[in-house]
Amino acid sequence: MNYFEIFNKVLLELNYRAVQTFDAIYKSEHKKILDAINRVNNEVLASYEWDFLEKQTLLDVLEGQNTYQLPFKGCIKAVYKDSERVLYTANSEDLLSGKLRGNYYSTARNSIIVSKPIKTEVYRIIYEGRNFAMGQNGEFKERLTAKDDSSVLPMPFAEHILVYGACLKVKANPSYPKFGFWNTMYIQALANLLQKSPQTKECEPFINLA
Repeated sequence: MNYFEIFNKVLLELNYRAVQTFDAIYKSEHKKILDAINRVNNEVLASYEWDFLEKQTLLDVLEGQNTYQLPFKGCIKAVYKDSERVLYTANSEDLLSGKLRGNYYSTARNSIIVSKPIKTEVYRIIYEGRNFAMGQNGEFKERLTAKDDSSVLPMPFAEHILVYGACLKVKANPSYPKFGFWNTMYIQALANLLQKSPQTKECEPFINLA
């Protein structure tokens, strides 16, 4: 379900008239709803270690070079060189200077720092992505902005989480007649999604290469 469809479902829940085109969204209340959908999407996706956000990339580490710009937006969960796990250290300065050598990596200013290799090596980085939306051509985006954008939350959970969550934010008043219903539906949808996710950080990684 895309951004525009979610938006119109929120309108109907709020007893507003649906709009026919995305270009017709110009009212301040409409803008508030669009913002609420994004806020719910970002908050839910940033609040848990969802398996479907876990991805991996390969990094060619060249001889004598130890600092590389990270090719993604996200949080590193693990780094491997061949089958051996590379240990994290917060001591990036010693790693940069060569005082600290061995199987270590560190991060600084959206870069990854490793020990200078004596030959080209391949590192495998497992990370949790921070692009929470997807365009109609499959490109990942930070936010929902266009009509055909969709959340990376899996269906059918995404629809209820985004629709009822946005309603709760737009009408942030527990005394509103439908507030209790929206809250119940939102909590249930989130609980159902959580049930499908790993119960421990020690679970084997699920690698999504999409």
